[in-house]
Amino acid sequence: MFAAGGTVRGTVCDTLVTITEDGPLLAKNSDRDPNEAHVLEVVPAADHPEGEAVPATWVEIPQVPRTHAVLLSRPWWMWGAEMGANEHGVVIGNEAVFTRSRVAETGLLGMDLLRLALERAATAHDAVAVMVELLERHGQGGSASHDHPGFRY
Repeated sequence: MFAAGGTVRGTVCDTLVTITEDGPLLAKNSDRDPNEAHVLEVVPAADHPEGEAVPATWVEIPQVPRTHAVLLSRPWWMWGAEMGANEHGVVIGNEAVFTRSRVAETGLLGMDLLRLALERAATAHDAVAVMVELLERHGQGGSASHDHPGFRY
């Protein structure tokens, strides 16, 4: 992903979804930093007290009363996830989208949005609505690399 001096090479994530006789199948690769370990993590469904906060990667946001069980693949240092699935069969893969627009210093990362959608939505339609609402309320931003803090997308 990075050449000498931290410049971005032209790599991107690739995601494939196909519908089989047994149901949908998601395949995804990741364009994360070389040697960045990913944690495969199961987070059980949970009830949360009123006023609790979610410690996303760079910002805290209000927690919802109940979150769904999720299976996540995430960079070791990040709260959010590169890909995951929830107990209702909602599956999401993160895709980096580069822009010439200025990216905020802090906010929710795309990977935070992915995890929050999986924890809060029982359908794909609801997952999109969760991400849109969170983007409107909290914005998107922050470094997407542990080794290269200026890297944002």
